[in-house]
Amino acid sequence: MRPMRLRWVAAIPVAAFAFVFAGSFAYFRATDAGPKAEAATSKGRPATGSNKGRLVLALHAVGSQEPAEAYLASVAVDGSDVREITRPPDGAIAADGSPSVSPDGKTIVFSRAIPGEPPHIYLVGMDGSGLRRLTQGTLAEVQPVWSPDGTRIAFSRADGDHFDLFVVGADGAGLTQLTHTPLADEDSCTWSPNGMQLAFTRFQKDDEDVLAINVDGTEQHPLIRGRHDDASPSWSPEGARIAIARDGRIAVFTFEHFRVAFLTEAGTKKDTGPSWSSDGSRIVFTRDPGRIFVMNADGSKLANVPLDKPATAAVWGPAG
Repeated sequence: MRPMRLRWVAAIPVAAFAFVFAGSFAYFRATDAGPKAEAATSKGRPATGSNKGRLVLALHAVGSQEPAEAYLASVAVDGSDVREITRPPDGAIAADGSPSVSPDGKTIVFSRAIPGEPPHIYLVGMDGSGLRRLTQGTLAEVQPVWSPDGTRIAFSRADGDHFDLFVVGADGAGLTQLTHTPLADEDSCTWSPNGMQLAFTRFQKDDEDVLAINVDGTEQHPLIRGRHDDASPSWSPEGARIAIARDGRIAVFTFEHFRVAFLTEAGTKKDTGPSWSSDGSRIVFTRDPGRIFVMNADGSKLANVPLDKPATAAVWGPAG
């Protein structure tokens, strides 16, 4: 069973939630109790200069004594050229996390929390300019993600003691609630490449499954079910695969075989938050306690991104 990372209320301190961080599915039937996992090899190797592109990270603040304080930065895949993107408000502590980069590579949407308040959705330019809050209200909002065309943002919002999926325009208009599931938490959504569906995680009665839903809120379809904890889905650019964190290991679900194949090996450290490069050839993910790794999409050439501080999230940035 996964940790109850989304059961928050406004009165809970920021440390409790800072690190939360191509066709129809009509023919997919929900009769399978869960696909069988196939083993895939993955050998760890040191980072090399062959990796190109940049990542956007949520990093612990330098010298901070607050475990919840974090900010956004971009970094080259080889760990060099770290560039600060966000800073805490003047005289305050902030926890910035769950970044998602717009398709044009110019704007980041993320979740920001400050002590005594739940997290809300913010936008900021890649260069740190134009910081603004996107949504209004007092409910906790987490894990925003851009649509493929850059016009909409999906995220999870608290509904009583549980979380449901919402979609809002990039200008903050047209807020729409997609799910209404009073006895489940729904989060970690990802857009299909054509922008017509969202895949997301539903945690209900000790089960953690991956489902898909049309963006108009109709026709939910179970994709991955069973006794595993399947979280943090990330749809590949070509639409044929979804990367997930299964029981603390990175794996890939393929629509061709409707099966799951592990990419990382079992161990004492948990892997989470997979994110695809723009060409679908590589995956970046976080390994406890706050280390970032990049690997080929077949699980080969695993490389550590050397950083001088822990990270809580990582996604591909421009030219990634």
